[in-house]
Parts: sequence; structure tokens; C-alpha cells
Amino acid sequence: MAHLYVIVVLVSLHLAGTGGFGLLPATVPWWAAWPLVLTPFIVLGVLVTLVSAWCTRRLDRRGDLRAITLAHRAFALARTLALVWHLAAVFLLGLLGLVRRFTGDLVLVDELIASIPALALLLWTYRLAHPIERRLRAAVMIRDLDEGRPIYAFPGPWAYVLGAVRNNLSIMAVPLVLILGWAEVLDRIFEASGLLAGAGQDSLLLYVEPAVQIAGALLIFSLIPPLMVKVWDTVKIPPGELRDGLETLARTHKIRVRDFLIWRTGGMMLNGAVIGLTPWLRYIVLTDALLDNLPEIEVEAVAAHEVAHVRRRHMVWLAISVLGSAMVLGEASMLVSREWSLGELAETWIGGVVTLVGVLLVLGAVSRRFEWQSDAFAAKHLTRQLAGDDASTVSPQAADAMSNALARVSRLNGMPQKKFTWRHGSIATRRKRLAALVGQPLDRLRIDRHVRTVLVLAAIAFLAGLALTAAGMMGWPPYAGA
Repeated sequence: MAHLYVIVVLVSLHLAGTGGFGLLPATVPWWAAWPLVLTPFIVLGVLVTLVSAWCTRRLDRRGDLRAITLAHRAFALARTLALVWHLAAVFLLGLLGLVRRFTGDLVLVDELIASIPALALLLWTYRLAHPIERRLRAAVMIRDLDEGRPIYAFPGPWAYVLGAVRNNLSIMAVPLVLILGWAEVLDRIFEASGLLAGAGQDSLLLYVEPAVQIAGALLIFSLIPPLMVKVWDTVKIPPGELRDGLETLARTHKIRVRDFLIWRTGGMMLNGAVIGLTPWLRYIVLTDALLDNLPEIEVEAVAAHEVAHVRRRHMVWLAISVLGSAMVLGEASMLVSREWSLGELAETWIGGVVTLVGVLLVLGAVSRRFEWQSDAFAAKHLTRQLAGDDASTVSPQAADAMSNALARVSRLNGMPQKKFTWRHGSIATRRKRLAALVGQPLDRLRIDRHVRTVLVLAAIAFLAGLALTAAGMMGWPPYAGA
């Protein structure tokens, strides 16, 4: 939810910058407009603070674990309502225009300032979660000592918030801000050059800027990994059995990695990640808590899951899926709105909403299936590790190792197994799918066939999007509203 929250906040402001949105007349003074924008955020912040305080007291006095669930639901509801109001403030009240009364249309500055109310509410929910998370950490400390696990000092309230920003939100916020900034800079360059001023509706020049924007976005994505390993607190995995095992894993599956890193989160996260589109800027990252709490075979399962994302080129296919759906939905909505002569503003609204919703649905659906395939890849890898290369079907021990790793990560992260996340689904569903893998032929897994179908559909959508775009460049079809 947090990643989706950041995406919607920033992308909505970028879209608002391309057209005059807002129903408030420019004659409305700032001292009357700003309270209208900010009051709902403040009310939400106060209400969720009261609920959080009540839940914390109930947890202290009665030890009622339902208070934890209630608090997290309150945080989720507050974030959802804040996001809805942010969209209303942007597109109905003209939030970006209110900011520009003071800043002008500066590159990224006005958008970042306009994002502060919504992002502040998000960070405030993290601050409110701190006392509850601290009590949960204290409650399991004796068990951790009994089981010989390392004990980490729990951070203070604002250090906890900073850790959430650094370790969780930055992975989406940093590249997105850079890409949106690049798009805005490019707009200014083309506007100042006057290159597009004399271009007709069917001129190829109209498609130069989008092509350059996409090329720049791909370049940013390729250069992000070295920046992210600095934003995160990472160090190289030292020589030893762990590093040797990871290097052997990479060689076995013929992938190249620049380095293997430990992500130092102070025990706050159990996770693994692979970042980087190119081999020379690709890293496999495992958190400190994951290495401290998982047995060796489960660490290998998590690492194999991350290797699968590279081996199966999931990032590339996810980009193809998103771009294909965006092009098809964007061109189709434009065709419908122009055919019905709805006007430029309606065309922008319909195209933007339909494309955004469609892209998010595709992103979630495809991403979840890639997670299932990566889990299956890890089970297949462990089967061959445990039973040898002559193994023909997924073994129960291999599937259990990956399933147990997911369960342990869920438990130690304090995340219910049935909790649904947009890109990963739920741990419970992933474990059920792993259990269903047992006995399936290694070279004919059902999920692999399923994903191949998804890739075919993604390729068709991408080619159809290119065809529709090319048709638009050549002036077909002759839109009624053109």
C-alpha cells in the first residue's frame, strides 16, 4: 500500500501539471483556499492519533492483541482516505495551482511541495505505529534470547520513521522523482526550442518527445542501483561460505551480478531483493535480520527466488506489460473520447483515469504471477540441490523450505499471512501454491505454462499499442473531434 500511495501522490501531481485542473477561481485568496485543502488531512491525523493512543493503552492494560489489528486497520483507512482527498485536492481544488501562486512552475519544486500534506500523513502513521511495534519487539525479546537470536536496539520514534523512508519508501520514491523530473525538464527543453511549435497533428515530431522520455526513463532505471545501495545501508558480504554459496547459485543459473550485499536495517526487515537491469549494475541484497534468523537452506531459497527474477527477465516483461497496457488503453480511450466529441478536457480525464487504473491492475496481476513463478523456481532449484540432478519432480522438502522461509519472514516481520499486498499477494496464497507444486514435473510446472501465456498476452498488447500509436501518427482513424 505504501508504494502504491507514493506512486499515486506523485503521478497525480505530474498529470495535473499538464493541464489546468481545479474548480476554485484564481480570485479565491490563499488564506481561504489553503485551510480547505489542509483541514481534512489534519482531521484524519487527529482521528488516527486518538485511535492509535486507545489501542496502545488497551494493549498495555489488557494485552489484547486485537488492538494491534485495529490500529493497523486504522492506519490503512487513514492512508486510503488521505489519498482520496489528495486526488480531490489536486484535480478539483487545483492544489498544484495554489502552490504555484508562491513558487511558480519550477521543475519538481511545486510538485514536491504539493505532495507534502499527503506524504506527511503517511509518515505520521509510521510515527503512530512506533509504540505498538516497540511493544511487540519487547514481547518477543525473551523468546529471541532463548532461541539464540541476535537482539537489536529498537530505534527511537523519528529514527523509526526515517528507517521506513530509507528502507521502504525510497525504492519507489527515488526513481519516480527522477523520472518525473526528467520528463518535466524535457518538456521545458522542447518548449524553449520551439521544435514542436510548427508541427502538425500528424507530424512525426510529436512522437520525438515521448520517445526521448522513455529512453531517459530506461537510462535512469539502469543507473538507479548504485544510488539505492547508498540510500540503503549496505555492505559487501564478506568472503566465506555464504558468499561462496551465492556465487555458486548465480553461476549455476548463468546470471551475472556485480555484488552481493548485506542490507543493514537494524533487524527491522527480513527481506531479499535484486536490483538492476544490467549485469554490471545488478546487486542481490539480503537484509541482516534475514541472515540472522533463517537457516541456511531457507536463505538459499530466498536467494534463489531473487535469482529467478533475473533469470526469467521479470523486470523486462513487467515493463513490457505496463507499457503495452498503457499504450492500448491510452489510444483506445482517446479514440472513444474523440469519436464521441467529448472535448480535450474530457479526453484528458478519461484517458488518464482509464490508463492509470488499467496499468495498476496489470502491474498487480502480472507481478503476483512472477512472484509465484519465482517461488516455484526456488523450489525447483532446491529439489536439485537436495535430490540431485536426476530428480524429476518437485520434492516436499524443497517446497517446504521455501514455504517455511515465507512463513518465518511473515512471522518475524509481524505481517499476517493472509494480508494481501498489491504486488506480492498474500503469504498464505503463496504457501498454498508451493504445497501444490509437490510432485509436479520439474520441466513442466503449471505456473511456468501460466506465465508463458501472460508473456504472450503482454507481447500482443505491446505490439498492438505500437500499432495503434503508429496508426495515430499516420492520421488514422480520422477522429470525429479532430
